[in-house]
Amino acid sequence: MPRKKKLQEVGGLRLVAYYRYSNGGQQTEQSIEGQRRDCEAYAKAHGYKIVHEYIDRHISGKSDSRPAFQQMISDSDSHLFDAVICWKTDRLARSRYDSIIYKTRLRRNGVKILYAAETVVDGPEGIIIEGLMESLAEYYSAELAQKLRRGQRESALKCIALGGNRSFGYDIGPDKHYCINEKQAPAVRYIFEQYAAGATAADIVRELTARGYRTSRGNPFNKNSICRIITNEMYLGVYKYADIRIEGGVPAMIDRDLFNRCQTQLAFNRAHGGGKGAPRADYVLVGKLDCGLCGHAMKGASATGHTGSKHYYYTCTQHVEKKCPKTSIEKSYLEQVIVDGVAKYVLTPEKISQIVDCMMELQAKEQEPKGNPEKDALEAELAECRRKQNNILEAIEEGGSARLAARLRALEEQEAQLTFALGEINNAPAPPQFSREALTFMFEQFRREEDEVDEEYRRRILDTFVSSILLYEDRAEVKFNITDQKTGDFERVILPISANKKPPEDDDIASNSEGSTALRLVEAMGVEPMSEKSSV
Repeated sequence: MPRKKKLQEVGGLRLVAYYRYSNGGQQTEQSIEGQRRDCEAYAKAHGYKIVHEYIDRHISGKSDSRPAFQQMISDSDSHLFDAVICWKTDRLARSRYDSIIYKTRLRRNGVKILYAAETVVDGPEGIIIEGLMESLAEYYSAELAQKLRRGQRESALKCIALGGNRSFGYDIGPDKHYCINEKQAPAVRYIFEQYAAGATAADIVRELTARGYRTSRGNPFNKNSICRIITNEMYLGVYKYADIRIEGGVPAMIDRDLFNRCQTQLAFNRAHGGGKGAPRADYVLVGKLDCGLCGHAMKGASATGHTGSKHYYYTCTQHVEKKCPKTSIEKSYLEQVIVDGVAKYVLTPEKISQIVDCMMELQAKEQEPKGNPEKDALEAELAECRRKQNNILEAIEEGGSARLAARLRALEEQEAQLTFALGEINNAPAPPQFSREALTFMFEQFRREEDEVDEEYRRRILDTFVSSILLYEDRAEVKFNITDQKTGDFERVILPISANKKPPEDDDIASNSEGSTALRLVEAMGVEPMSEKSSV
């Protein structure tokens, strides 16, 4: 696909497709074919044609480290296409966090997201509905993973090594149990002894590099490698897997006294030196917040006042390079202004009723029967497996060799696995159906008293209802995931920003972050929802 040249428009839209299937023995190329068939049928029914495909094979949607997916996101930044079609929401991502980040990026690039096997209501409300669908997909993924871990749990109770990764200093023996790597063990003991004695991680890394040591993956050591090692109880002889913890499950390399001294030193370093181990603020507006003066994204930042107190704020990425005059704004104050704006203009009976109407429409459409490419692929593979078994049985009856009998046993095991996988799909619980009263109750739970607002609540309400924010010196223009009944565009409001918005110099930060301050400003100004579109 050319990177410098836009795709040719077909049917009034430059449409690309993204297909993916996860790793695992039951995932095959037929899954891609099934997704392609449904997506092409959807495109044809709407007068479109898919002009390019991005395909990731044997890669889970829980990670965003997918080459074709990242190429698609990069191409959207160059505006090479107008829309992307997937089979379902979980093809793009099974992580709610990744889904929010990348779908926001696609939409900012003007890319429309279509689904062949799921119905999403058009308009801004569809973003809220789509978010709920993604949460369900993430839940089902976790539920399936839990079932697949049952066998692994039994192995873990026997202290058997699970997974391909191993800790530096250990090997996996023929009996699948951990054993000490005698060439790497001296380096492990050196790390613990030196760190407990007060040596810095950087000094330890330099010495390990000089001695020619590399991590278990063959990479150079870094400061993070040292931190992972000195906090790993495996070197004490503790076997850990999920919630299983077995003392003496692996051979120990160090004693408890040395391990505890390292933890004490680590706590001291973090308390006096900050760094990556120090607590970090949760900048819930990043990804939605842009500078109104230059249009660039705003990011989270922090600073330490002359009294030693830590302050957190949002700043324009261009301001850091002195290319934008936009001043920084205190984090908790701005977040509370936006949260109060959501409570005042979105969490009203009229708006909640509007969203519930769309949810009810979606549930009705979701009851319509739809195909399942993954199920089709498994059924085709099962049919092929049984065909091969029949051929081998005929050959054995005519005097076939013992190798054919071994091959038959392997096919029988494969048949059992495919049958189990199909059973999991057939027995998967149907998406829950909610009554109008239940949906209304769910949205009304977003209403909170001032003393009940915390970081988790802020993130949840902003992720759900806020599409984007444009921040000026004296105001914030907020675009919600709700349709304006007059214009058909996203509904917007202007929220006033206090003149005292710079990061504080001292410990008076609390006076700027009270939720009531932002609410009083909104009410005093008597602002009304915007009817015109924001101009950047």
